[in-house]
Amino acid sequence: MTLLDRYISKQFLFILFFALIAFTTVFIIVDLIENLDDLISQQVPLGVAIELYLYSLPFMVILILPVAMLLASLFSVGNMSRHNEIVAMKSAGISLYRILLPLFVIGFLMSLVALAFGEYVVPPASERYAYLNDQYLEKHREAWRKRIDQPFVRDHQNRLVSMRYFNTARNIGYFVSIRKFKDQTLLFRIDSRKITWQDSTWVLDQGYIRNFDDGNETATAFTNYKLDNTNLVPEDFARFLKEPEQMSYKELSLFIKEVERNGSKPDRWLVDLYLKIAIPFANLIIVLFGAPLSSPKRRGSTATGFGISLAICFIYFGIVKTAQAMGQAGTLDPLFAAWIANILFGIAGVIVLVKATRT
Repeated sequence: MTLLDRYISKQFLFILFFALIAFTTVFIIVDLIENLDDLISQQVPLGVAIELYLYSLPFMVILILPVAMLLASLFSVGNMSRHNEIVAMKSAGISLYRILLPLFVIGFLMSLVALAFGEYVVPPASERYAYLNDQYLEKHREAWRKRIDQPFVRDHQNRLVSMRYFNTARNIGYFVSIRKFKDQTLLFRIDSRKITWQDSTWVLDQGYIRNFDDGNETATAFTNYKLDNTNLVPEDFARFLKEPEQMSYKELSLFIKEVERNGSKPDRWLVDLYLKIAIPFANLIIVLFGAPLSSPKRRGSTATGFGISLAICFIYFGIVKTAQAMGQAGTLDPLFAAWIANILFGIAGVIVLVKATRT
């Protein structure tokens, strides 16, 4: 690394570190003001309140990092441009590509760091945060907020168990269907109005057992029926309450495979799976777009640069959220929905970079 590379990198990293600290502090203060009444009314211990904010930090940092990267690239390159340092470097025969190379390298390395951070740090921290939040802040929440809609699992006997919804607080499921197939042939089906976890056993209430044999159907009604020989426990259904940020890439991949194996469409989770890769690499894309944008010498205040940063990030995350919703609804291909923002900003970044080198 040359002296010039160290100089440019130092300016960029200083602003990046400052922006991360500033944005994180603002988010914590705003959230604390918003939730202070709940913390007091629920008599949350001080140690638990501190834990809540500590465990919320990793996910917050992942979201803030692209904004901080853009701010650092605009301000560091903009400052050098305003002080004619970019002009001096070009006069010495150094191309703009070479000047900005340290920032692109840092952007790539930060993407890898964010990828590893999101895989190994964010999921356990988010899961712990959700647990503490549920135990101390939302312990009084209504039962419907602990309800899982349309869960489906498969037990060790290859029986597909599905239901309209499952209440994790009471371990009761409603409008249950249990089916067993051989290849594409349905062997039997159990339909019940309710299934309850009682004394480590699933008990079904008011339903029918239907057996299918060479096209002949026999139906038997029951009032109470114990579902024997199954390894299912309530926690198997509770997995559906886990948000994607509480799962690593590997965990979410395995969950999606199970969803596919059960014959359901996994688009909702596929988009989140691909975003686990796309969002970290936004740090590189944002630098690729922001650094050349501020390289030409322009008149403007610090507030203007800050406003541009927020506007660009607002547009970027607006595209991400819109595409995410469309991908989960099946309107867009999940992979394309996750990467469309990076693709658009990457193309725009290359165009801006090429234009900036010609000025």
